[in-house]
Amino acid sequence: MSDLRVEFSACIVTGGEGLRERVVEAAGCYASGSAFFDGLFTKSGAAFEESACGFLLLDSMIQSQRLDRGGIRLLRTERGRPYAEGAAIDFSISHSGGCAFCALAVGNGAAAGAVGADIERERDYSDEKMDELSAAFMTERELAEFRSAEDRRAVFFTAWIRREAYAKRIGEDILDHIGGAGIDGERFRVGTAFCCGAKYYYCIDTAADTTAADEENI
Repeated sequence: MSDLRVEFSACIVTGGEGLRERVVEAAGCYASGSAFFDGLFTKSGAAFEESACGFLLLDSMIQSQRLDRGGIRLLRTERGRPYAEGAAIDFSISHSGGCAFCALAVGNGAAAGAVGADIERERDYSDEKMDELSAAFMTERELAEFRSAEDRRAVFFTAWIRREAYAKRIGEDILDHIGGAGIDGERFRVGTAFCCGAKYYYCIDTAADTTAADEENI
């Protein structure tokens, strides 16, 4: 059993005049050359607010681990996947429909590609729409489960967020894995959260054995 551990947290996306200042202050605590912030600060409006809240979740968890932020450089791969240098951590940020979500992997094996995370707000798809979409991306096994399930909506969204989390872990496009190639054998942790009258499905994907955090902040 690896001592790689994953923590995760979520928050409702908020704006306000002080949000950008909070992000600028926190970003200044990380090592110079943290190109992760280049794209963040070019965003505006809701796009900035969602990304900013995701980063602040990450920053809070890094601080809770008592890591030296000044020794951590936050970067992106050529394909845009964010990762960290300078500490044994990996992270994945997601946001959907007013909620931000972040998973942080800590310990041995926590290099880029250790964790991927996705959150999706439940949409009011009709049965006909879910039937159409599920046939386009589910495996035969998933389709059988979906068609026989009492709660087909839960099966539908869970199948989708597994693909999103997997694609984000390995740093590739979701469209490359729409049919489910590669997801067998992954270690998925899925759950739901309710906030402000909305239901969210979340998924964390790890490629190694993990020990879950004692406290789940969602």
